[in-house]
Amino acid sequence: MKIAVVGAYGAGKTTLITAATARTGLPAAHGTPMRDPAGGRPKSLEEATEPELVQLVVRRHAERLLAEAAHPEGFLSDGSLLHEWVYATVRLAVGLHPGTDPGPQIVTADADSPYRSVLDHLGREFLHRALASYDVFVHLPVEFPLHDDPPPIAEHFRALSDRLLLDTLRTAGAPVHTVTGPLEDRLATLLALTPVPSAQG
Repeated sequence: MKIAVVGAYGAGKTTLITAATARTGLPAAHGTPMRDPAGGRPKSLEEATEPELVQLVVRRHAERLLAEAAHPEGFLSDGSLLHEWVYATVRLAVGLHPGTDPGPQIVTADADSPYRSVLDHLGREFLHRALASYDVFVHLPVEFPLHDDPPPIAEHFRALSDRLLLDTLRTAGAPVHTVTGPLEDRLATLLALTPVPSAQG
């Protein structure tokens, strides 16, 4: 079974996957951290320019494709083929530390920005691949605050990322199961969705 565990930054994806791999027998699939764009000096993701951000999204997407292809029998993906696209789209639209206006929160490409337009079209391709790649999406909502000091992104950025991700998947009709609560509850829900291989006698 091919499962994408999705959610915003700090939602607990890696923690859940680490606990689930031993119980399900499914390997974890993930890419490397998004940093050090090619062709320039090493830099963090937060420092990346718009074109560098697009480059890093494509790189991480390719890495994730390869990591998942290495496990044709099934895997738990830490994120999904949409993960980096969501991050970059929200960042280019509102920045890492947007305001907390509770009004309509719709993140869309800006026709005046070539990079946002490129990301919008990449997102269509990434979604097409994601729908063909996973049997189910397990969604972890934003339930816990970030403990990083200082936090790399604002809480509102996390909320916008989560909404864009869910809206994209639901509009496409993807099978999404939201799991909540402490790790034990999340793990139990994930295991209920996952056929565990029977013991061989």
